[in-house]
Amino acid sequence: MTPRKPFRRPIAGLLLAAFVSVPALAQQVAEGTGPVPPLFAGQTRAPLAPKSPPYVVSDFVTGLTRPWALAHMPNGKMIVTEVPGRIRIVTADGKVSAPVAGMPAVRGWGSRGLNDIILDPEFATNRKIYFSYLAPPDGMASDNSDETYRRFDAERQSWDELSREEKAANPWGTWRVASARLSEDEKRLTDLRIVIDTEPSRMAFDDTGKLLITTQRKSPMGEPNLKDTLGMILRLNTDGSVPDDNPFVGNDAVNDMAYVIGLRNSNSLEKNPATGEFWVADQGPEAGCELNVIAPGKDYGWPYVSYGRAGIRPVGTGLTAKPGTEQPIYYWSPVSLAPSDMMFYTGDMFPAWQGNLFLTGLSSMHLARLVLDGNRVVGEERLMDEPGHRLRHVSQGPDGAIYVIQDMPGQKILKLTAAPPATAGE
Repeated sequence: MTPRKPFRRPIAGLLLAAFVSVPALAQQVAEGTGPVPPLFAGQTRAPLAPKSPPYVVSDFVTGLTRPWALAHMPNGKMIVTEVPGRIRIVTADGKVSAPVAGMPAVRGWGSRGLNDIILDPEFATNRKIYFSYLAPPDGMASDNSDETYRRFDAERQSWDELSREEKAANPWGTWRVASARLSEDEKRLTDLRIVIDTEPSRMAFDDTGKLLITTQRKSPMGEPNLKDTLGMILRLNTDGSVPDDNPFVGNDAVNDMAYVIGLRNSNSLEKNPATGEFWVADQGPEAGCELNVIAPGKDYGWPYVSYGRAGIRPVGTGLTAKPGTEQPIYYWSPVSLAPSDMMFYTGDMFPAWQGNLFLTGLSSMHLARLVLDGNRVVGEERLMDEPGHRLRHVSQGPDGAIYVIQDMPGQKILKLTAAPPATAGE
């Protein structure tokens, strides 16, 4: 293993305020491929962050099929999802278990199938986990094998060619969030319970033990149905019921489960340990990916406002602001980050990175490191941007090492550690 020097690309600007009022007249996104101007200084294209110290990237686990997410258990092991529908346990030295028994049937294709996984806050005593997955239609069997996954992947191509009416009559499956208990020997799941049917992306627990779930609503077409559960962060009790203190309870126009609305596809959800606030990174249509600080009851604008484009054309109204909606504290334009996960670093292995925010990129194919000053982004650096590799997940291990799931090619879990001190004469 040899240290990898991070590729660094200068980008300009400085964020002067974390929160700003929406101007009375918002700018219009122009056609083209140039950057969309910010509404306030430093909202995009932060300056180059200080150069990171050398680090080592090693192949921690190989041989998995489309790993999507992992959670660090109190005993130092990890619980990892594979898209075809398998959960595996990985030891601290990278040994991989056989698939955990008791998983429900999954109808996966591409990167969609069995996706996110998190531990209950009381996992050490109750052994509960939560995961999101795509269940096949009633009567369709799935053994969650690679062979079945490849068959479903081929069938999906034909399904995509159906008309909207044909798809409605022959749904691909049902997206769900479920809970289960992991046995003490880590070989099986029991007490499987469906928490909610919705289209989830990422999950987390707030400080009151309520389950937060980001949900997708990618299409800018048509009025959003706020009585549905799409394009939001949901806040639920662990049994799927609605907490009495949810911000939209009593609002007949919005689902009681909603915590915030106006998101597109927040594949990143993480609590900032410095403030206790949750942050999300919302994928834009083509560029316009946003970093938002979440406040309950707020509207983050999609599909009415966006810094993104569809091809060269603006999406939605073409506006980047609207009264009553929140501005992102930061966004990427004209190139998409396609954020897929994020993590605030608090470890001791990389002292220079403490308090930094890391985001994995899919189409951008790099790990973004953001230097923060409160809720301001004051520096950005690109790490691990080897061409061709999509990054799906990032998390901090108990020893301060950083774990990254490489989605494609050569699907694997990578481990970032500090470079060993240089020896005399080097």
